[in-house]
Amino acid sequence: MEIQTQTQTAPLSETPQPGTGAGTGAGERIYVTGIPVDHFAEEGFEDRLSLLTACGKAGNIVFLSLWDLMRARRDREFRRLLEQAALVIPVSRGIQRGAAFLKKTVPARYMPFEFVIRFLAALEERQRSLYLLGCTPEELQSIEQNLRQTFPGLKIVGRYTGSYPRAKDKDIRTAIKKAAPHCVLMGSGIRGKEKWFFRRKDDFSTGVFIWSASVMDIISGKRKKVSRETFQKGREFIPELIRRPWRAVRGIVYLYFGLLLLVYRLKKT
Repeated sequence: MEIQTQTQTAPLSETPQPGTGAGTGAGERIYVTGIPVDHFAEEGFEDRLSLLTACGKAGNIVFLSLWDLMRARRDREFRRLLEQAALVIPVSRGIQRGAAFLKKTVPARYMPFEFVIRFLAALEERQRSLYLLGCTPEELQSIEQNLRQTFPGLKIVGRYTGSYPRAKDKDIRTAIKKAAPHCVLMGSGIRGKEKWFFRRKDDFSTGVFIWSASVMDIISGKRKKVSRETFQKGREFIPELIRRPWRAVRGIVYLYFGLLLLVYRLKKT
């Protein structure tokens, strides 16, 4: 199955506040209620992403939801992960609105699947390499087949399934180091999820690490991608809420986020 690679040419962004502008370098870092978020502008998107793979050190890209932002306030390790990440890409409309309310640069918002597909296209164009980690054996095989069909010029230099025994962790790290991929794309079954790379970052000298179970599920065909219209309206959470209705209790946390925004706004006045 060939992956649909047509994407919108620009990120989703609220109208910027006066005095704000596009970030420089890899991205302009701002803080929303004390949590780092990057404004990764559309201009030079592929070139700047490609530079991350050639900067001579390992780093990670994190897709940050509003729930994750609030989690970072109570999880010190996750907060340090975000502070040290190469890029923190907001995926929730609430983060954009929070930044606007605090009169900060409104960060561009990307769909994780489209962001990764554009990144892989940039890697293929530059004849760079990819390592796949996570998911079940059947899913991983489908992911590799779909990626080879869609990006024939992308070098897939290795793969390993998720839910592996702890004793295999060292072997996997060694395999990744030997393969020296420009990107490691991770999915379900990875102990620690986003924290997997952070806890092992000293073992790697190159490569961009991305964990996203939803992106890998879409590539494998296990999950359908939400429509751009749904995402643009900030309703991408609805399909997940239907599958997991107990997540409705998260609304309390989002109300708390609104109170935090008010507190931070009053501090500035």
